[in-house]
Amino acid sequence: MPVTLTIKHVPDRVADRLRLRAAASHRSLQGELTAILEEAVSQVAPQAREPEPPTYAAKPPGKAASKTLPAHGTRLALGKLWERARRLGPASKSESGAIVRKLRDERYGR
Repeated sequence: MPVTLTIKHVPDRVADRLRLRAAASHRSLQGELTAILEEAVSQVAPQAREPEPPTYAAKPPGKAASKTLPAHGTRLALGKLWERARRLGPASKSESGAIVRKLRDERYGR
């Protein structure tokens, strides 16, 4: 059963070039797009390869992390996101335990 595909927001210059290409091939725009898709999928697909593991470099001792964060709405690469999460998160489990003990002691006046 054929499937209907829709491509939205095609720039005018691309649509015009597709129309010219279709006319040169004596096809309709639909026929030209179908021919382009058939040609694209008939080619040998590149083999998927295993992604390279990220390199997490240890911070040199004595150097502070940068305090500048990207502006709202920008995307972060996985490595930068990992570094940011590590910087903002608790340093260790013992730190969170110390915070809980301190709050509990304050609550009960110890």
